[in-house]
Amino acid sequence: MSAAADESPRPLSAFHFQPGGDVKYVRHLGWAALLSAVMLVAGWTKPALAQRSLRGTVTDLDTGSPIGLARVTVKGTSLGAATGSDGVFTLTAVPEGALTLEVRRIGYQLASVSVAADQNNVEVKLRATPVQLSEQVVTGQATTVARRNLANDVASLGAEDVSRVHSQTVENALQGKVAGAIITANSGAPGGGLQVRMRGVTSVFGNAQPLYVVDGVPVSNTVIQNGINSVTAANAGRAGTSALQTQDQGVNRIADLNPDDIERIEILKGPSAAAIYGSQAANGVILITTRRGAPGETRFSVTQRVGTHALSNTLGLRQFNRAGAIAWAAATFCPVPSGSPPGTPNPLCSADTAAVDQMFQTNGGFQDFEQQVFGDKSLSYETDVTISGGGDKTQYFVSGLDQHDNGVMYGTGYDKQGLRVNLTQLVGSKLQVRANANFIHTLTKRGISGNDNANISPYFVISATPSFFSFQPVNGVYPQNPFLSPPTNPVQTLALFSLPEDVFRFIGSVDATYTFLSSETQSVRATLNAGIDSYSDKANIYAPAALYWEANSGLPGLASDLSGTETQAPVAVTVAHSYTPTSQAFTATTSAGFRSGYDNLRTTNVVTQNLLAGQQNVDLGTAVNVTENRQRVRTLAMFAQEELLLLDQRLFVSGGILGQKSTNNADVNKLFYYPKVAASYRWPTLGPFEELKLRAAFGETGNEPLYGQKFTALSGLTLAGQNVVAIQGNLADPNLHPEREREVEVGVDATLEHSRYAISATVYQKNITDLILQAAPSPSTGYQTHTFNGGEIRNRGVEAAVSGFPVRTKDVSWLARVTFTRNTGTVLSLPVPAFTPGRAFSDHFGQGFIQVGHSPSQIVGVDTTQIVGTDTILGAHHQMGDFEPKFVMGFSSEVTAGPFTLYGLAEWRHGGDLVNLTQANFDFFATAPDCTVGDPKNGCTAGAPAERVRLFSLGGSPYIQDASFLKLREITLSYQLPERLVRSLFGGHVTGVRADLSGRNLATWTPYKGLDPEVSNFGTQNIQRGQDVTPYPPSRSYFFTLSVDF
Repeated sequence: MSAAADESPRPLSAFHFQPGGDVKYVRHLGWAALLSAVMLVAGWTKPALAQRSLRGTVTDLDTGSPIGLARVTVKGTSLGAATGSDGVFTLTAVPEGALTLEVRRIGYQLASVSVAADQNNVEVKLRATPVQLSEQVVTGQATTVARRNLANDVASLGAEDVSRVHSQTVENALQGKVAGAIITANSGAPGGGLQVRMRGVTSVFGNAQPLYVVDGVPVSNTVIQNGINSVTAANAGRAGTSALQTQDQGVNRIADLNPDDIERIEILKGPSAAAIYGSQAANGVILITTRRGAPGETRFSVTQRVGTHALSNTLGLRQFNRAGAIAWAAATFCPVPSGSPPGTPNPLCSADTAAVDQMFQTNGGFQDFEQQVFGDKSLSYETDVTISGGGDKTQYFVSGLDQHDNGVMYGTGYDKQGLRVNLTQLVGSKLQVRANANFIHTLTKRGISGNDNANISPYFVISATPSFFSFQPVNGVYPQNPFLSPPTNPVQTLALFSLPEDVFRFIGSVDATYTFLSSETQSVRATLNAGIDSYSDKANIYAPAALYWEANSGLPGLASDLSGTETQAPVAVTVAHSYTPTSQAFTATTSAGFRSGYDNLRTTNVVTQNLLAGQQNVDLGTAVNVTENRQRVRTLAMFAQEELLLLDQRLFVSGGILGQKSTNNADVNKLFYYPKVAASYRWPTLGPFEELKLRAAFGETGNEPLYGQKFTALSGLTLAGQNVVAIQGNLADPNLHPEREREVEVGVDATLEHSRYAISATVYQKNITDLILQAAPSPSTGYQTHTFNGGEIRNRGVEAAVSGFPVRTKDVSWLARVTFTRNTGTVLSLPVPAFTPGRAFSDHFGQGFIQVGHSPSQIVGVDTTQIVGTDTILGAHHQMGDFEPKFVMGFSSEVTAGPFTLYGLAEWRHGGDLVNLTQANFDFFATAPDCTVGDPKNGCTAGAPAERVRLFSLGGSPYIQDASFLKLREITLSYQLPERLVRSLFGGHVTGVRADLSGRNLATWTPYKGLDPEVSNFGTQNIQRGQDVTPYPPSRSYFFTLSVDF
């Protein structure tokens, strides 16, 4: 579109974070849709006329406190209800005569209550327990088993575990809570970008993320990079490229989900539990179940959170005295003549001592750059509204979300709006249909951070600039930075540069179960799971020519238009038969079915330079670069599974197999088979144990090749005016197939003292064979890489969890939990010599290295202990660290005293190393806070950083550093208004009021000298994690929450 055709162009900023822009429009549209949905379902789902009504309350056996979100069902029927925050439930259309109610709630034992034929009011008391043995855990596509019989270590979390403290993403809410899962934030930028790794490194060049399944349907967790490489040149070495790279600090799409919509999360950590998901489950499976309605009165809930995110750590800056400032500036403006010793005057120039002195005096000798760039503490908020209820045939749950999170870097932030409608419909007496629809909009502004080769990333600019300079504008003019080329001013960058990323997403699914037969001895049912996950991702970069770093580019003024779309459409059909003879001697459950998947991903990035002044259209520049990527993947799987429950429900045995094919494999028609077997035996009472269970499981999964790895690709070019094709770089193997994981898991689970305490311990071994590897073929072939299968990695680990109630009285309750994770990986074999996978910054700094007999996550560098004095004899290149921590522990504690509850969660990672290139920049420019003498030509020469500079100059690797840490992940103080006070204040219109003060990542204790010991410059990676390069800094959050139930 030309400039003339756009008669009233709106600046890009008008669409983002400004009144009247798209965000406000989307919010208004979302609330209108929410209101319409509420009116629709509330009018459509009037409860059926009751033959009989039951009203009751559910309370805690020890404390007498009401229990909300408890599920109450009439045994042997589909009738059910949920308690409100006041613990009250109502059942309508209840059959006449005596019956039994079953009451479930995460954190409590199952209660069965007999109700007489003439009884209409029920009081139920639940006993708190750290583990719910009657909890039904997923074991197949359409099968479950009670946790007391489960043969795998499957972690479960409830709604309170993920919504207690404000979190931008689901992964944030899981950190520190799951034994066996290491969840790491790649940077501190708002909007997500986390990696979940379970049971060690599972691949070298394959997928590194777990599979996410929401309400039975797999959903996308793809990262579409935002294209910032076009200005940072982090990968390409030059600006203007349209190629998308892993250093673009992208966001994985699971961040779109609203944690407050979640009722339950189950985590399948390895192949022994996740084999039924085949080649998509190499990194584990995270099963998410969203909240649903229950029969009874319509319930409304409003939750309002208000708070802020603030900078949680700084590096500090060198504070110069006058003489040091002049010496530092002299080294910049008047370098020592070539070949002369340090300190030799340069006869061709002299430092402008007066100008530097004037700069020093005018700026007060010190400017806090970190606060000037990363000091935003503006208001953040979140509004959640839910409506739920229904009758005996139809139940509904509707939620609306409006969320804004500020970023600590000025001009950055994260907005999310969501609308969810979940409906459950019983059609006749045999067909149950569950339909789910989730509409999501997110707007992410992450700014510039991380590695760059254009000298524009804020922390790089700060490291290269002495703190006696000022970036602040004078009379509206931003000063040029005389100490850097180009003369980048990060404050100007914050004001003029923009990179908004808009995502519109729809996730819909249908789960239909038809019961063909149901009797006292057997049942036959068929289940259809189908869904669609479709989103558009739009990112626009605008770097006007007025930016100092653009003016020096030769083609000033850059704009990009990135458009990405992805659609996934999975379908699964399962038939299950369950049989229990009248003798109750055993229960056999047989299931079989098929599952298909479709994934269509497309991205187009147009980058233009040398824009017309004031224009942002990508067709108004003279240098245009375009990259397009199309990916289409289809999968088909068939599975069968048998489960037996024997010996008075003490022995559980299961086995299954899945055959799967994928268009990502070289042979698209070949089925790859993944079996699993598992068994458990429990003793209801044995010595001090109320319940003791031994379990063992074996399973296999795969990790299919990434899209394109099977192709020997060609590129198009022009030769003598003709279109021709040329070899692009990758030589594929015609037999390329999925990597294979085989896992054996053995464990024990126990409860003591009337389920007051629970213990779980697991050991496992996981072998990954047929690794997807890359090697460099002969240069004469014209190819750069050859992709093939070969090699083996082994992971061995221990996981444990202990939870219980040290104190449990009528007045005080204390629930404590401890988790432990340890994994050790080893490369057992390679068909090629040891190699460095992917991108890194050389072993001089420290990098990953795949080597037989060593950890796959090792960091190889040069041993500095063998450098003595000025001796330049280098130590051997060998392992100097490991990205994998030696162990991880989580500690949580919840103390309730009357209406008050205090909750805290801490995570301790012992061991694990990072490569601190950020500190290296400050050392080399002599701007580190503990540097006393030094300049940007010679680095720091006095003070603590001087030794690191010396060792590095001699070839050593002093920037590989211990990244152990202890983080206070979550803390909350809650006050629940007493029921009597609520009734007196609000009558019968309000059933519950709760106020919370909460914080996330409030404190970190670590020996690491960087901003954050979790950071990863290359994003989600199997191997090359832990590269710290001028990242977006971490933040801590504080929120006040008020929740009101109607």
